[in-house]
Amino acid sequence: MEVALGAITEAIAWTDELGRVQWSNTAFDHLIAKNRFEILGTKLINLLPLIQNGEPVSVAAHPVTMAFKRQRDSTACYEFRQDNTTLVIEISCTCIHLKDADNGVVVAIRNITQRQQAEALSKRHQEQLQDLIEERTATLSFINNQLQQEVCDRQYTEAVLRESEAKNRALAEAATLQAQQLSQTLLELKQTQTQLVQSAKMSSLGQMVAGIAHEINNPVNFIYGNLTYTDQYTQNLLALLQLYQQAYPQPNSKIIEFSEAIELDFLINDLPRILASMQIGAERIREIVLSLRTFARLDEAERKAVDIHAGIDSTLLILENRLKSKGRDPEITVVKKYGELPEVECYASQLNQVFMNVLSNAIDALEEQPEPRVITIKTSVVNSTVAPDKTQPLGDQSDRVIIQIHDNGPGIPEAVQAKLFEPFFTTKPTQQGTGLGLAISYQIIVDKHKGTLRCTSAPEQGTEFWIEIPLQDVAADA
Repeated sequence: MEVALGAITEAIAWTDELGRVQWSNTAFDHLIAKNRFEILGTKLINLLPLIQNGEPVSVAAHPVTMAFKRQRDSTACYEFRQDNTTLVIEISCTCIHLKDADNGVVVAIRNITQRQQAEALSKRHQEQLQDLIEERTATLSFINNQLQQEVCDRQYTEAVLRESEAKNRALAEAATLQAQQLSQTLLELKQTQTQLVQSAKMSSLGQMVAGIAHEINNPVNFIYGNLTYTDQYTQNLLALLQLYQQAYPQPNSKIIEFSEAIELDFLINDLPRILASMQIGAERIREIVLSLRTFARLDEAERKAVDIHAGIDSTLLILENRLKSKGRDPEITVVKKYGELPEVECYASQLNQVFMNVLSNAIDALEEQPEPRVITIKTSVVNSTVAPDKTQPLGDQSDRVIIQIHDNGPGIPEAVQAKLFEPFFTTKPTQQGTGLGLAISYQIIVDKHKGTLRCTSAPEQGTEFWIEIPLQDVAADA
């Protein structure tokens, strides 16, 4: 048991009623930077001077003193100086009452310095992202005001030209041409504005996601790699314990009393299950990190062959929290009908944005939908010579990938369907939607990938988004 507790990464010590250390594990010795003989019998208050809110913690306010005084468990965070380094530690004090023995306090200390630093880093990233968005919004607002002023000026000019059209036909035609050019410029500026806003947001988000995934990956790999050895060592210790029980079936009374106190039989059965749960948790974290890196794809070329299914799965994993049941809202079931797809040449990170936008809209559509709430994702490869709307011939036969995302929500009215892909059009409240998601998705699929994005919906029959892109770069093939 001494070996098992000594292997725990948390620093643990036990004090008597006078606050003197009666036992400590190796992690505690390392934290205090003293050997076992210097620690035992010494008051924990003297070994562990604490700082809180920039001021030293007095003896009366020390967590060990408070635990004895109040006779209840407590947990709080403090600062502790180790050599020239200030650590942030979380101290948990547990009062214990032993029969026929002095009362005491078990003190567990966890080093949360890295967690505090990670939270501070995340907060700084969020503040930087918010500042960038506000700066871009102010710039775009200024440009928009200028454009509106130009429009007003042009409208006034056109009114004057119409009045003098009979006298100067040539001037009227020139004004008409200028108005057309201005309309085209406004359209292009509106698209540029949309792209700037979304690009700034996704660039910062992608860098932050990739950074967080990288920072999490190293400690997770350390934990995951050592779980196998921990399980092996635990099995060896349990096997050794079994051999002792077989060799000495009649232990002395102290061993029997201690075995009953720690519930040895339960511990033997439960310890392997705890390690198995830790293994499952570590694997889950590794899957989440991999999905974050897959979604960000900052380390890959702009256009390359990728696995479409991996992009969809990583997006679903990021949205998994929104798919779970919450209170009275039932769970959203995702049905995957994946076909056999080869790797597709595409802009992976941008295509993941499309999946994120379409799937988020599907989840929004199911918020008020009773059970069953289902999103169906179907993928396939087709060979065609004409686009699905039969208006744009593709020339030579071209293999194309189709992704169909269908939800069984209330559907979209026809009047709304006609405006779905217009920039800044949204049916959501002001604080919930910007109207950029589907507009950006349309540009990514149609302009960047030379594909097709369309929506099919009917009242009470759900909505389906049809995404179709070439298997290979059409420009490169040409």
